[in-house]
Amino acid sequence: MKRKKYRELNLYSYYDRAGIARHLEDMARQGWQLEHTGSVFWTYRRCEPAELHYAVVYFPKASQFDPEPPPEQRDFWALCKATGWELVSNRYQMQVFCNPAKNPTPIETDPVVQMENVHAAMKAGAARSNWLMLCCALLQIWVQFRNAETIRDLLSSGISLLAVLLWGLILMDSVAELIAYYRWSKRAAVAAREEGVLLSPRSHKWRRVLELSLIAVFCAAYLGTLLAASRYGMAVYTGLLLWFLYAALLSLVIHGSRYLMKKHGFPAEHNLLLSTFITIIAALVLTAGLFWVSLRLVGTPLGHPNAEKRPSPGYHDSSRYTYTVYHDPLPLTAEELIGEIPGADYSCYRKTGTSLLVTEYIFRQEQTYGAGSTAAPELYCSVYQVNLSCLYAPVKDSFFKELETFNRNTSLIGQPRQSWVPTDAAPWGADEVYQFHRGDTANGVYLLCYPNRIVRLRFDPWYDTAPTQEQMALPILIPAIGVCDGIAMGHVGMKYSLA
Repeated sequence: MKRKKYRELNLYSYYDRAGIARHLEDMARQGWQLEHTGSVFWTYRRCEPAELHYAVVYFPKASQFDPEPPPEQRDFWALCKATGWELVSNRYQMQVFCNPAKNPTPIETDPVVQMENVHAAMKAGAARSNWLMLCCALLQIWVQFRNAETIRDLLSSGISLLAVLLWGLILMDSVAELIAYYRWSKRAAVAAREEGVLLSPRSHKWRRVLELSLIAVFCAAYLGTLLAASRYGMAVYTGLLLWFLYAALLSLVIHGSRYLMKKHGFPAEHNLLLSTFITIIAALVLTAGLFWVSLRLVGTPLGHPNAEKRPSPGYHDSSRYTYTVYHDPLPLTAEELIGEIPGADYSCYRKTGTSLLVTEYIFRQEQTYGAGSTAAPELYCSVYQVNLSCLYAPVKDSFFKELETFNRNTSLIGQPRQSWVPTDAAPWGADEVYQFHRGDTANGVYLLCYPNRIVRLRFDPWYDTAPTQEQMALPILIPAIGVCDGIAMGHVGMKYSLA
């Protein structure tokens, strides 16, 4: 059974009146007649193949906020109908007419007026949307760079990199559309005044197909990376669900309020003002709600396979006041560095951030909140595996620039200068090694530079005594991690491979 409806992705620019008309005429020859023009998809209904003529006309005074078509627009439709042109569909300023006559009388004959109508319609609709999308893309790219404290944070976050690429594509699409329109508008206006013809813009169908395909690929990759970025999937699923609910509710409020005001006959000006006000208020309220829910979820071990909830000491209500202890296997532990630690109660946490460019490993071995007065040394380790050799220098330099920024921001309050001071690299088996200094005082923090790998290692006892030869040899194994007897034996996390 043949289908009666057909939905098609719109690949034509809003101002490409000639290209749209040719396409609709070709669809009519194939037995499909336009029924509805949407912002993304156009709907056709099946009909007998026929030779039909289409005309795309722009009525600048039309608005999406009008409760009903204004009298001038209805008079215009009646005039077109009197000459054989039936209104097929209209989307805001764009009106699509159809005429079955072999040689129909054109609706518009003055190219100067046509050009003025196209420009006014674009200014009120599509051009404004492209400018808005351009600004949103720039803002989102800036936010991604702003949220990354250092270049290594950005390069090791597959989610952030994909977000930059996705919004970069949207930015390029908006810029390309605006440049193409303004170039055509300038040439078409001159031709209309001097030659009495209206130039047809070039149809950029293949460019649109390529851009939309890339955007779809990056959206899928972004979602896939987000879901695979952590083993702790429940937290990711919860975050995605919250964002989808946020977007759905905001869209429902915006479109629903506009529809209700149109239904009740609100003037277009009042509808626009109230819709803008409602959008701002709804966005603020929903953002506050999302922020509140996020705060409630902070610190909860959603989906973490090696997390344990413990009651906080000193509180009667143990079900309400709790803290989280992690039992992740680590590639290097305090016990391996100094031997068994009697009475130590550790939380061992592992986190991985990965992209095609840089992989970041974060390892923390900390005393638990309920350890009491037991003093046990803590170990912190960050490993950056650089997959492209050209990025090694920027990742390494980011550690030094981080301290330069700190020194610059704290120079007026008398804070000691912080710096990385070179030290002997041979005992570590590294190419270069730097020790962290606060003023003239050396600290137990080291920066180890291996080929395509940088390790930042901090161990509490090294603040008082220098690391031994045996201790300096151990970090060479990071991050070549495998499930073996030497790594976090007895932890629940032993059933999870770290390779």
